[in-house]
Amino acid sequence: QFVARYRKEYDFYEQACRICAQMLDAKLQTSGIRSIVTSRAKNPTRLEAKIRQRHAAKKYSSIDEIFEDIVDLAGVRVALYFPAEREEVGKIIATQFNALGDPKSFPAPPPADSNKAKKAPSYKKRFSGYLATHYRVRLREDLVNESQKRYIEATIEIQVASVLMHAWSEVEHDLVYKPLAGLLSEEEHAILDELNGLVLAGEIYVPPLMASAPAAVAEAPAPLTV
Repeated sequence: QFVARYRKEYDFYEQACRICAQMLDAKLQTSGIRSIVTSRAKNPTRLEAKIRQRHAAKKYSSIDEIFEDIVDLAGVRVALYFPAEREEVGKIIATQFNALGDPKSFPAPPPADSNKAKKAPSYKKRFSGYLATHYRVRLREDLVNESQKRYIEATIEIQVASVLMHAWSEVEHDLVYKPLAGLLSEEEHAILDELNGLVLAGEIYVPPLMASAPAAVAEAPAPLTV
């Protein structure tokens, strides 16, 4: 019933996050923050698989419970060229949207029933993993036009991380949480961990590079946006 209802409302969530992405992208550009901003509504087929998996542990008793639990039906992703600008992006999000609670920072300790912990009990990670900040927001009524006001009730998740981190997290998420060819071996988990270390090292090198060559950064072509 939940999935059937979501399929009917899919266009609503798709348009809500698109509006959010367009507003945020415009503000980031005028603020001089170099980023790639994309949006998407949750794929119904993947969503069904996700809630069936969660239902095994949570035992949903109503459609409303599922809506309260799944917070990323409408999602916006901000991929930053310069990771140090995450804090500035957070300030812009706070002024442009209505926040629903405090932002969630990663890495965060995994829950006791973490699927990842079950899948790799013998491998201990050396690096911190996913580094990002997630915001749950709604559109502000005073900042949208009349035809867009119907979307102000949609909850939208904004994920802010570096371009490098978003790329790594996509690989990890597909391999660890959605394995198509069985569970990963300890060696494969180690490779993912090593890649994470390289990404984190890359983020460390970007700020001093930007500081040492500000003119080159300023004259670089603007990134493509979606």
